[in-house]
This record gives sequence, C-alpha cells and structure tokens, in this order.
Amino acid sequence: MAEAYALHEGAFGTAVVLELRADLVPHAHSEAQLAFWLGGTRATARVGTQQVDYGEDTALGVNAFESHDLALHGDGESAVFLAFMVRHDWLQERAAAAGRGFRFASPRLHIDGALRRACWQVLDLILSAQAAPADIDDRVEELLVAATSAAGEAERRPCIGVGASLDARLRNAIAHMREHVSSKATVDEIAARVGLSRAHFFALFRDQLNTTPQVFWSAVRVEEAMRRVGLGAPLTDVALDLGFSAPSNFSRFFKEHTGVPPSIFRRAVRTPMPATVTGIPRQAAAAAAAPLSPRAAAGPPS
Repeated sequence: MAEAYALHEGAFGTAVVLELRADLVPHAHSEAQLAFWLGGTRATARVGTQQVDYGEDTALGVNAFESHDLALHGDGESAVFLAFMVRHDWLQERAAAAGRGFRFASPRLHIDGALRRACWQVLDLILSAQAAPADIDDRVEELLVAATSAAGEAERRPCIGVGASLDARLRNAIAHMREHVSSKATVDEIAARVGLSRAHFFALFRDQLNTTPQVFWSAVRVEEAMRRVGLGAPLTDVALDLGFSAPSNFSRFFKEHTGVPPSIFRRAVRTPMPATVTGIPRQAAAAAAAPLSPRAAAGPPS
C-alpha cells in the first residue's frame, strides 16, 4: 500500500496529512511546525536535546530552522500525522495582534479535547472532495490560533527569521547556500568563503538558529527539490541538477527528510484540489484512516 499523503496550501502555510512508514533523519524547515499524531504506532521526536513522545494529549511544536527528527516505535508499522508548516509572516501578524512575539520554548505541546477535535475536523475537510479551500483555510487558522495561544511555553519575544537580526556572515552563508543550491560545496568550504573557521561557523548556527550547518544546508536543498518537483520537473533532472549522482540517491534523501518519495509529493502538489494519494477512491480515504488505533477506530475523540 502506498503512503497516505494529502496536502493543502493556504495563506497560513501548508497543511499535510502524512502516513509515515519509516523514521525521519534530523532535518529543519524555514517555517515553524505544529505536528499532531492521529493514530497508528507510537512515535518519538527529538528537538535538539529534548525528547517528545507523541500521544493523544501531546503534540510537537518546532521553531523555524530547529533540527528535529522522528522515530517510529513499531517495527514495520505506520503512523498518521497532521502537520502544519506555518509561514513566518502569518505567525508574525498573529503575534502582533496578540501584542507579543511567539517562539516555542519547549517542543512539547499539551492538547486538550477541543483542540484534538479541531484536528479531526481539519483532517475531514482536507480529505473531503466537497470542501471549499476557503473553508479549509478558515478552520486551519482557527486551529493554529488556538494551538499557539494555548501553548504556555510561548515566550514573549520576537520570532526569529533569516533577517537583519542575524550575524552578517551567517546571512552571507545562507545567501550563498540558496544561490548555489546545485553545487557540491562542503560546509567547511562555505565557512571559509564567508571568512569563518569551522568552529565559529557551527557556533553561529547553534546560537542564532539552534541548528547545525549540515542540517540547514540539507533544508535548503530539500526546499529547492520540493519547489522543482512541485512545478513538474522530471525527477531525474532534479536529482542531477541538485548534485545527486543517481535518482535513487535523490529519492532516498527526499523521503528521509519529508516522509514521502518525490513521486508521491508531485502527485499531491499537482492535483488541483487537496489530494490524498493512497491508491483508493477519495470518498473512502477518511474511512481508511479509521482503523489505525482503537481511539481512531471510534472516530474523533469526544
């Protein structure tokens, strides 16, 4: 059975329904992320040195550029997640309206019954053939506002992004990565190009972005790969353009960082309406997710 994958783009960013069958390597995103476990085998995430065990009452909150991974507990079993990649400018607008900046001080987020029900409602809308995109956007924004407002770990300080607050040499390094995403430059070569020693380079990434240069470099390559694949570029061309020696190496890299092969990602992105890529009719998609766990089998928790 193929991985279940559904994707919806909105003003807030991207909502993803993802069935994971394998672990994810340490990776990072340029957006903040909220991830909810919906059923299946249990899973654990690590954000830096902190560990988060997903559950009915525990979700994951990750700041932009923070390195994190995911490990599934069941051997050969899958788990289903509802994840939101939240745009920095959208989050800033909401934070400004609330009179404070927003940043997760802890990746462990408590979920109450109302918030979990909201997750199931968003899931139903994304998998529905009849739901209007505007209705999905409204419901997702309600969920995200509730989740970020309820996060007691939120600190009253500005959100961090790649902007003027960063060290100029770090900004130059990031600009170089993005402008030369197809090159095979090493982290040491990029550090030398901006006039930094390896140790100082790593320290800047750690202190200002809470990640490592390697994880950030991979994130830049993944984002470019997602952009090109989403535009319909042939996978072999994308692989070779990004410096991979073979398409199979590119596919493995893509899946280790996103959870799905590039071919499945492309099908979801290129479908005009929010799509689920499971190999089963759209009408049956929501029902197919139900047997993942005793709790999921009974439908959304009451």
